[in-house]
Amino acid sequence: MKKSLILCGLIVLNLAGAARAAIELDATSAANTAVPDGNPVGITSSLTLSGPFVGVVTAVNVDLDITGGYNGDLYGYLEYQDVNSSTATEILLNRIGTSASDSFGSSGSGFNNIELSDSGTVNGSIHGAAGIPTGTWLADSAYSLNGTFGGMAAQGTWTLFLADMSVGGGTSTLESWGLDIIAVPEPSQAGLVLAAGALLAAVWGTRIGVGRRKLQPARV
Repeated sequence: MKKSLILCGLIVLNLAGAARAAIELDATSAANTAVPDGNPVGITSSLTLSGPFVGVVTAVNVDLDITGGYNGDLYGYLEYQDVNSSTATEILLNRIGTSASDSFGSSGSGFNNIELSDSGTVNGSIHGAAGIPTGTWLADSAYSLNGTFGGMAAQGTWTLFLADMSVGGGTSTLESWGLDIIAVPEPSQAGLVLAAGALLAAVWGTRIGVGRRKLQPARV
């Protein structure tokens, strides 16, 4: 029984520590799905996050691994609906490399495990990427991932949409995609965890105290 109480105490205290700081949530989908060439209907792939002490979103990073095709043809966005039925959408890829003078865009064939993040300022916007991009980039939109999804409940369903918007150039394949979400527990969650930790610590302390009295030598 004592081992069980000690284990529970450690778990509660660890959660209490986490309740005061950000929590990193990782989710990956092994999609391995072809994106139909020249078809704006495209494909979707969803990830659902749930569980206690998930909290509120403060930052979102998106991982993409795509092979083949023609990068200048791809259009994609991330859509999110949280448990409160709030929804938000952010454009990730918008036919990278296209411009008023270049309707075809980048001839690169795929994305080698790139990360789209608000901190991707070293490489800049993915819209300007050439060849087969790798590393961390800013999403191809006028807004920010953190600004779009920040403040929403982290429990909900994230959906990636991808479409090939021009005929020719081959077929792209979504090999996998994932999310790296930073969330901060809500005050009510943090309070419950801390209260549970304090209660368990008090109960365990009482049990230890009783044990010590029993070990004291008898008076003569």
